[in-house]
Amino acid sequence: MPTQQEIADHLGMSQQAVSEQLKPIGIDWRNATMDQIRHAYLQHLRGVAAGHRSSDGMDLARERALTEQVDRQLKQLQLAERLRTLVNVEQLEPEIQRMVVAFRTELMARDDKLKAEIDALYGIELDPALITEHTRNALAQLARYDPELQGIGPSLGEPDGAAGSDEHHRMGTSAPPS
Repeated sequence: MPTQQEIADHLGMSQQAVSEQLKPIGIDWRNATMDQIRHAYLQHLRGVAAGHRSSDGMDLARERALTEQVDRQLKQLQLAERLRTLVNVEQLEPEIQRMVVAFRTELMARDDKLKAEIDALYGIELDPALITEHTRNALAQLARYDPELQGIGPSLGEPDGAAGSDEHHRMGTSAPPS
């Protein structure tokens, strides 16, 4: 096998340029013949001259294709935004939070109305905790919802269910009874 200096003399470059030029091309000068090295180097030079490869060995056609793909994806996102089929999550989040708070308020007010109607309809004095407990449990379950997991957190009886006190405060509910 030829030395780097012999390859350099044959290809008309410095010995330092041999290791710099042959490595990106994928030529291992220690295991190749002079003919294999010359052939691979000439193929590389032809690719660079034709605009298919950069001088550091990068496949320019592949890079152009990847750039075109990214450009197409960006244009699709811009089109979706103009057609109003794309929603900015940062703009949507405050609206959803207001909706959840309004929903919670309506649910809690429903408990009082429901108690009053049952009391009047059946002539009894219903314990408001019977209704409120179910509402608070539903709100606590909603507070544990994790969109990253595409599901709902542990149920109230599970060990992690007790760790939801911060979640209860965030939703404006008190922790459910243990």
